[in-house]
Amino acid sequence: MSSWDVIVIGVGAVGSFALRAASRRGARALGIELAEPAHARGSSHGHCRIFRHAYFEHPDYVPLLRHATRGFEELERERGVQLLHRCGVLLLGKSDSTILSRSLLAALTHGLDVDDLDARDIARRFPWFASPLAERGVFEQDAGLVRPELAITNAVASARSAGAEVRLCTRALTLRADPHGVDVVTENGTERARKVVVAVGAWAATLLPELLCHLTVTRQVQAWVAPKPGGSQDGMPCWLLDLGDTSRALYGIPADPLAGTHSPARFPKVAWHGSDDVVDPDVGAMPPREQDTDPLLAAYLRAAAPLAGRIDSTATCLYTMSKDGDFLVGRSRESEHIHFAAGLSGHGFKLAPALGQALCDLALLGTTELPIGFLSPDRFANCGNKDDHA
Repeated sequence: MSSWDVIVIGVGAVGSFALRAASRRGARALGIELAEPAHARGSSHGHCRIFRHAYFEHPDYVPLLRHATRGFEELERERGVQLLHRCGVLLLGKSDSTILSRSLLAALTHGLDVDDLDARDIARRFPWFASPLAERGVFEQDAGLVRPELAITNAVASARSAGAEVRLCTRALTLRADPHGVDVVTENGTERARKVVVAVGAWAATLLPELLCHLTVTRQVQAWVAPKPGGSQDGMPCWLLDLGDTSRALYGIPADPLAGTHSPARFPKVAWHGSDDVVDPDVGAMPPREQDTDPLLAAYLRAAAPLAGRIDSTATCLYTMSKDGDFLVGRSRESEHIHFAAGLSGHGFKLAPALGQALCDLALLGTTELPIGFLSPDRFANCGNKDDHA
């Protein structure tokens, strides 16, 4: 049985950056991955994700977001790749939109440069958006899209170049912790580590049953929409439209200027932020159907009428939702040698470098300077608490 300083289980978004951070610190590090890096069964695929900093979810994310963006930039320099495209992010909604007010609060709290726009400003600067709900907008120029598959594969390559080993197509079955470390039992044998980082996304509760009552895995549908003939995409930002309390927000990502001629990302992507379609990650998400895509296209037509033509391609991915929509990052209640990130709730990829760094810090140093306290799993009761199932 091999012995490691740290084993990272799951080398997707967060795990790949945790493995990179550990190996670059000189730790003897092993990554274990259920499939291949950036596989299409989980949450870290789809050609493009949004990154932004004026965070309506909670102002406390902003320092982590800044750290994460610097992490992507550092990996770009190291590997000679382009992970980020700063096309800007535009949030849209009614004048009393909670999403907009919270975004402005985050910007004010942390000194972020954003534009507060009225309907006339939106029509002049962003003529694609025809929705009557777009009474007000918040635009952040220093934001845009990040390329997830490229980020993960390069983070893994960086980790390997620093000495990490990676076992692909290997399922971790169970963790056996004792006072001195953890045995990671896989389908191909057992590995021993002083510390373990669990970053397996939708499979988190499988390895850490303490999370079972805190997480729900849902199926998400995303579609790439070819524009109408003659419809210009030039200058289109990433965007999110707040449809109010009675509906989920709708978001879109413009065509990636680096996308190949056969890539779905040569067209804009659109999706709902959230779903009630609960799935078992081992069973997987059912492929998109007309009842998924018809209302999605109709909503896109109402939001960005000058652009939306026909659906070119579709895909599914998984959201692992926490009870409050915020992440769970910290130490396992079962062992001081196990740390994890879980419940990224559909907005975690943009924070992957920061979360990976924090987990590496916790595993190797026992603490981190990154401000993750508000994401502590201790904010929830134990799964065994009878009130937790009410």
